[in-house]
Amino acid sequence: MNTLVGLLAYLLIGLAVAPLLVLGLYMLADRLGLRIAERLLDALLPLLTLQWLGGGLLNIVGGLAIGALGVWAVMHDGGLVGWGAGALLVPFGLWRTLRGVGVTRAFMAPQDPP
Repeated sequence: MNTLVGLLAYLLIGLAVAPLLVLGLYMLADRLGLRIAERLLDALLPLLTLQWLGGGLLNIVGGLAIGALGVWAVMHDGGLVGWGAGALLVPFGLWRTLRGVGVTRAFMAPQDPP
């Protein structure tokens, strides 16, 4: 299980960092006048769409987990502080879930033809 969690962490880090690295390489190649710059820019679009899709799905899952933690904290006997913290976590988790749904929905929406 630790191996799976580790692999997922590296996958998420790679999803977040890869487009930035390709963008940096594009800027360097463009500044140096290399012909590969346009190909790097073409390779950047799929990486950015994967980054947006991964971020949207992660926000959905993370928001549901935060909301569930808030519900657990409200139901658990933690006193007034535990109840207050849980009551604050529920709307934040729902907001994060709705934000993730919006990003994923925008990614899945049909695009206008070029």
